[in-house]
Formats: sequence, structure tokens, C-alpha cells
Amino acid sequence: MDYLRLPSFMKKTSIEHCLNELRIPPEFVALHGAHLPFDCRLVTPRGRSWPVRVLNIASGCHFHTGWADFRLTNNIIHDDVLTFTMVDAGIFHVKRYNPRTGCPRVNDLQGDDVYGDADHSDAPDVETSDDYVPSDTEVVDSSDENEYAPDQGVLADDGCPTFSVTLDSSNISRTLEIPMAFWRRHIRMISLQDPVYFNVNGDSWFIFLDHSDTKIWVKRGWRRFKAANHLVVGVRCHFKLIDRNDVQFYVWFDRP
Repeated sequence: MDYLRLPSFMKKTSIEHCLNELRIPPEFVALHGAHLPFDCRLVTPRGRSWPVRVLNIASGCHFHTGWADFRLTNNIIHDDVLTFTMVDAGIFHVKRYNPRTGCPRVNDLQGDDVYGDADHSDAPDVETSDDYVPSDTEVVDSSDENEYAPDQGVLADDGCPTFSVTLDSSNISRTLEIPMAFWRRHIRMISLQDPVYFNVNGDSWFIFLDHSDTKIWVKRGWRRFKAANHLVVGVRCHFKLIDRNDVQFYVWFDRP
């Protein structure tokens, strides 16, 4: 499903009403309440998740138990604007915006491990150091512009372009390349300066990219993503672009 069409809502936090619980908009509950379980999960851009419980009382439906811990740990303050996108039943991706600038707070994207545990950290990978640059002679599946072709039927079905990579030894020992032709066709080139997200079954990984004139590769985050998802040579990875603005990919695997 197109990420932009997923159920979502926005809240502006208040010290008077949001310290210990957060009221979910009644319009959202009316439309999507059937998919709200008792136990939910809030996932930050750095990939860490917090359990929260939903309390349905006379004043409405609230994130209750667990909300204060989420708020304090992530230093959510008065007037912060939060967006909640329900990517699965009870699983919400949460983004925070500075009300003065309209932009995400820098700490949420580049802060320390309070926003992500070791498995989702943006620390440099051992295999993909800051000095590593793929040579033009290295062959990585689907990375050559002339060989790239979108998965058949994807655009016609849901409007989300997809590329696929069958992992080889260079992907396992070094890094992953994203087809330059795919990026040029579907994503703004200026977005290469920003981190991207790989989403797998509700979990998110924060990925940093680097690029040359002809290639795009993962500079940070691939080793942890690879280990967490048990990726080995021969696994075919599918990357569906579900958000072109924040650059988020939904990822699934075909294993040999």
C-alpha cells in the first residue's frame, strides 16, 4: 500500500493534556478503531519502539500506559507536533516536527542511542567504512543503469516502484548498492543528502547513503540490517518505495 494512504493523524503536544496520556483524535478512532489493539507500539525514525496501551474511557481513546515513558525518553516538549502513521494493526511510525520551522528535530535523526539501540544505530559499519567507494568495475545486481527495469506489475498495482537485488558475496562482505537509474527516475537527487528508512514488518532501520557520479551505496546501517534480517548470499531482497519525500522503502525477502 502507498505509504501516503496509510491511516494517520497529527497531534500538537501540550503540558496540560499530554503528560501522562495522549488522546487519539475521535475521527481517527471512528474510522480505524477496529484495527486498534489493546497493546500498541510507537516506532521512532531511529527504529526503536515503545509499547503503549490503549485506554478507552468516557473522554475518548488514549495512549495511556507507556506514553509517559515514550514522552520522557524522547524529550517531547510543549508544542511539539507529532505525526502518527499506522503501518500495521497497532504499530505507529511517529515523527516529530519543530512548530517554528516545520522541520523534523535534528536530534531525532542524528542523536545518540536514546533514539535507537545498538542494532539500529547509525554508527559506521565495520565492512562499510567512510573510505569505501565501489569501483566502476565492481558488479552488483541491479545497480547498473542500463540493466535496471522496474518489477513487472508493481506500478500498475499500487503506484509504488520497486527494485530487487539478489545478494552476492560483495553485498555480504561489503555493502548494498541502489540502482542509480531507479533513484534518478523516482526520487529527487537532493534526497541523497538525507538518511533513508528500510522498513521490515513494522521495524525500521536508519540508513545513510553515499554516492559518486555513477553509483549509490549504503555507507552506514547495512551491516546491522543484514545481521538482524539474517541475510546471506542468494537471498533476493525487494525494495518498494513507499514514501518519496522521506525516502522510505518497505523491504521483503525471497530466501533460497
